[in-house]
Amino acid sequence: MNLFDIIPRYFWLLCLVMSGFNYFAGERAAAKAGSASPRASDEARLLRRRFAVVAALPWVVMGIGMAIGGVSNVWHYFRPQDRNPYVLAWFGSVFFVAVAFAWWVFFRDGAAKAVAYQLFETLSPRSRMMQTSGRVKFFAALGPVWMALWTAMIVWMNAPVPH
Repeated sequence: MNLFDIIPRYFWLLCLVMSGFNYFAGERAAAKAGSASPRASDEARLLRRRFAVVAALPWVVMGIGMAIGGVSNVWHYFRPQDRNPYVLAWFGSVFFVAVAFAWWVFFRDGAAKAVAYQLFETLSPRSRMMQTSGRVKFFAALGPVWMALWTAMIVWMNAPVPH
């Protein structure tokens, strides 16, 4: 088995490893900020942990599809029109994450918390773009719309699956 066979088969695992790495990098950055920083509070730690779990959810769903669902590689996830239940579950999990994030931002004061606690470092340690509540709200509102458009584009593209 060569590298070009391994990566499509275990892409989900690579994404899980990156999610874990980003979580630990965010924790390390919060520890460096010191105990007086809002990033070191118990609420910030809890939210970073939740961010990490939610960010990992689609990759766990993809891994289940590849381990027991008969999805042989990541390229099958570019064909939701085939109606494979594991592929549809992955799309559902990604859409669920986008909707849940938007709900949290708009109805649970999530934008202010995300900025105050610098929660996006959990997803990407170099994330500097999300430093205002307005930007967080913009991207939270855009998320579910983008996911719907992205799914429609993938269906329209009708990509063949390499074997």
